[in-house]
Amino acid sequence: MLAEANPTFEGSPDAVFFLVGQAPGPVERDLRRPFMGRAGRELARWMARAGFASDAEFRRLTYMAALIRCFPGRNASNTGDRPPPRRAIANCAPWLETELRLLQPRVLIAVGQLASARFLGPGRLEERVGRSFGESPVVIPLPHPSGQNRWLNDPANRERLDRALALISELRERCLTPSS
Repeated sequence: MLAEANPTFEGSPDAVFFLVGQAPGPVERDLRRPFMGRAGRELARWMARAGFASDAEFRRLTYMAALIRCFPGRNASNTGDRPPPRRAIANCAPWLETELRLLQPRVLIAVGQLASARFLGPGRLEERVGRSFGESPVVIPLPHPSGQNRWLNDPANRERLDRALALISELRERCLTPSS
């Protein structure tokens, strides 16, 4: 059972980007806005590297949601958040599918292993981060920006993140440049 049922998502219906994370954390649950805690500050730094002028610009151009919309609670050792249960992901899937169908984003940013697997099937982040997949929408996988995520301790993974942010920058330019 989920800790609380405060759905957390945010964005404009005409957003070019659609970011999908794993689940809201306690800060996001309380504020009812995605990526507002420590992971959100790191994500904002990443998006600045990808060419967004500010977190406000990124949020204006990006619809943000998660595989599940409610905080799943702390894990048993109280050292982090529980991963979303499969049943909760399945229960929330119709919301996500409806949003994607209605919004038809040009770029989908899948944050973390679970979101990447949701859109790309089974596979490792090392095989995905730094690459783009598909066309409508283009899927760009990212690692999770959590302070507890040790994935970026590997220099090769930091290079993968750099390539992913360069792809987002290129897509940002392409999506925001008026057609001639």
